[in-house]
Amino acid sequence: MAKLEQPYDIKPAHDSLYVNLRGSWGADVMAAFTKDYKQLVGRYFAREWACVLNISKLELLIGEQEQIAAFRALQTWSFIKGLRALAVVVSDNNPSYLLYQFEEVLKGKNSFDHTVVYSEREAEYWLRQLGFSEKLELQSQKSA
Repeated sequence: MAKLEQPYDIKPAHDSLYVNLRGSWGADVMAAFTKDYKQLVGRYFAREWACVLNISKLELLIGEQEQIAAFRALQTWSFIKGLRALAVVVSDNNPSYLLYQFEEVLKGKNSFDHTVVYSEREAEYWLRQLGFSEKLELQSQKSA
């Protein structure tokens, strides 16, 4: 029997958080993700940090309004916990309604910088332009 791939992974790396979302989600997955996300952010980040949110393999989320509200609430909580930059990685394969939903999530007044890119490499380049390079390089030197 094939092992089912987990619908998300959350990996802290220095002053950045890498989040990969994939597959089809329901309310139960969103609740588990929110719990795990808050637990890791609370454990690893006490100062300013950035997030690379990869939705390139995401297919379907819970109902549109619920999804938008859940991610907006998570963004607000994240900002309170020090989020200062968010790069959303998308793909040409993402359904248009999903991209529209994330556009709605990012629309409006955000207190952090955000962008939409097509690769993690582009996301990291953008973060360096915002000054996260010094933080990333300092962390790399400490772990060497």
